[in-house]
Amino acid sequence: MSQKPGQLKMLPINAIHPDPKNPRTDMGDIDQLAHELKSVGQMDAITVYPHPERESDYKIQGGHRRHAAALRAGLTELKCEVVPAPANADMALFTEALSTGTNHLPLDHLGQSQALQGLLTEGKTEAWIAKNFNIDKAEVKPRARLASQPKVAKLHERGTIDLLTAADILDVETETGDGSLFESVVDDLESSRWKQDQHDVTRLIEQKKANAKRNVLRVELTGQGAVEIDSENRYSGRWSKTDAVLSVEEHIAAGHQFDVSTPETVNWWAKAKMKAKQVSPERKAELELVRRLNGTLPTSKVARQQFVVSKIQDKKALSDAEDRELFADVVFASDSLTEARKRLVAQAINLPYPEPEGDESEYSEPVRTRRSIWEEQAFELVYKMTLGQQVRLYAWLQAADAEDMSHKFNLYQRDSWEKAARWKPMATWYQRLIKLFGYIPDRDEVDAMRLAASQDQQGSQGLDVDLPVGAEVTCAGCGQHQVIAADASTPCPTCDGGDA
Repeated sequence: MSQKPGQLKMLPINAIHPDPKNPRTDMGDIDQLAHELKSVGQMDAITVYPHPERESDYKIQGGHRRHAAALRAGLTELKCEVVPAPANADMALFTEALSTGTNHLPLDHLGQSQALQGLLTEGKTEAWIAKNFNIDKAEVKPRARLASQPKVAKLHERGTIDLLTAADILDVETETGDGSLFESVVDDLESSRWKQDQHDVTRLIEQKKANAKRNVLRVELTGQGAVEIDSENRYSGRWSKTDAVLSVEEHIAAGHQFDVSTPETVNWWAKAKMKAKQVSPERKAELELVRRLNGTLPTSKVARQQFVVSKIQDKKALSDAEDRELFADVVFASDSLTEARKRLVAQAINLPYPEPEGDESEYSEPVRTRRSIWEEQAFELVYKMTLGQQVRLYAWLQAADAEDMSHKFNLYQRDSWEKAARWKPMATWYQRLIKLFGYIPDRDEVDAMRLAASQDQQGSQGLDVDLPVGAEVTCAGCGQHQVIAADASTPCPTCDGGDA
């Protein structure tokens, strides 16, 4: 990256032009630098080369801050090192920007991202960039991606999010095609006063995705003339859910009202034929809580699974002792690798599990062949995991059946022997997540566990989950309670709405 020294000249400042592609977005304290130029003089020359479009003029390759400060100071000329026009001016500009010495203001995060993206666009490899600019190779592309989204780059610069979380946020618009959803996530994070870990942001993203789907469904139904049932009618005893299999038009014609309980589920309510008992305020509150949980627990499930995936993929997530303890726990609960568990393996190793296409059945020969090939590839990928990664994956597989039902409140109930047997594997998995992985259940998971425990008249032993050591607080912002760890960065990870 070194070049031969150029010729030193004093050039008229009006003959020197900034490069419009300069990645530096933060010029720093220009007033202070202008004062130094006037009082002490210019110590270091700026680097320029003959302007490709303006005869007798020059374009800046390095020294944009000094040029801006000189204009602020009212100087009429600048000391310049005139070098030959580079073969690739953009490459030279980005290289110069990333090579800023310790005596100069370094690029901000957005400027670095734009320079890195520029070098990638010019054909430089991640390995070349990492070697020449002392950047971790794995960070080159994630940091370069921030060039397209200054707001996300700013969140990363101020420490609100890390690079992995930034990548998740940038994927929102790509995955959903919804720019407003992306902006909503960013706006929420901009108002946060605390660092947000990847798990918190995953919850936020998934909840917003779910709300967006619900709203789309509501708009579609109301656009056809359907009426959404309100809370008063839902528990008045004058309306009841109907199991009638009708089209939307037929439901509307019958005078039914709808309720969007989850992003994919619509319940229809019909006027009751017989007057039902009035619902007490306590029972109404309980039913409303169950309804809310059935709408939000799917989000908890997705976020929790993403948390587990991140722990499986991180080679140093648990200590050797914790991995050994986890393995000892799960080895006695071994079971066959069912189709559902193979799909969990597919998530963990990032190798999609083959599904039937078109008119194929689950048991057709092409599907069996593709799945046989997948198993060979999956075996090789799992084989290359560290022992700790394998143990965490295996522990997750033991909870596969319970995880599959954890988006409904019914799984958390244990007020019969049958329900208790169904809940026990999930209770065991929660204990392992909390004790060994450092997982903190969100408010909806805690509410589901507490409500289920309060309904358990037989007092099932060994099925209550020991919540993390910490504090139970009530948020002044949202008015809802939350269980947080003792070292949590914010009293209310759910909404960041204020102190308890």
